[in-house]
Amino acid sequence: MSRSSTVAGDSLAIWAVVPVKALGGAKSRLASVLDAAQRRALAAAMLRHTLDILRACRGLEGILVISVDGLPAVVELGRDVLFVPEEKPTGLNSSLAQASAAVLGRGGDGVLVIPGDLPLLTCDSVAALLALATPRGVVVAPDRHEQGTNALLVTPPDVIPFRFGPGSLQRHLAGAVNAGCVPIVHRSRELAFDVDTSRDLAQLRDFSPLTRY
Repeated sequence: MSRSSTVAGDSLAIWAVVPVKALGGAKSRLASVLDAAQRRALAAAMLRHTLDILRACRGLEGILVISVDGLPAVVELGRDVLFVPEEKPTGLNSSLAQASAAVLGRGGDGVLVIPGDLPLLTCDSVAALLALATPRGVVVAPDRHEQGTNALLVTPPDVIPFRFGPGSLQRHLAGAVNAGCVPIVHRSRELAFDVDTSRDLAQLRDFSPLTRY
């Protein structure tokens, strides 16, 4: 799959990378309000939404999903999505390093890490990130608590090590400085909202694809 980069970033070939946990154990923090089947269905619905948005976005060279081998049997990814099975499911950061290497191997100039659980994601919010792309740079979109990282744009794909997890915002910013980049913090309501708690879920009542959960 190839998408002409006509948004900012000029001729940079930027791939969206969507890391996905095994859906069977997805959203365990919602166990008090959703059973296992509901949590699995919710995670699958949000992933489909994410992929639909990314497909509609201009300026992406491609979309790569990295996860466990059985994911395509659970969620139809589509032929325009490159699926990469995790070589060693030892955590998110190692998976992203593998995905980054795959993008580099295909001549990609950068990766935009987009989790599959951002239900307010829009093409405009993706375009705003891509507009900040430079040949060598780091753009971080924090979560609502200004602690974690909800989206990360890095050019080239291996310019910094991935440091997702608690406190990842500051670790990604420090990594950018260590790499000689001036990091950009991009705050966006759509990118900042993810679904981890029952309170998050309650706030999705106006988001029609997920109102049944």
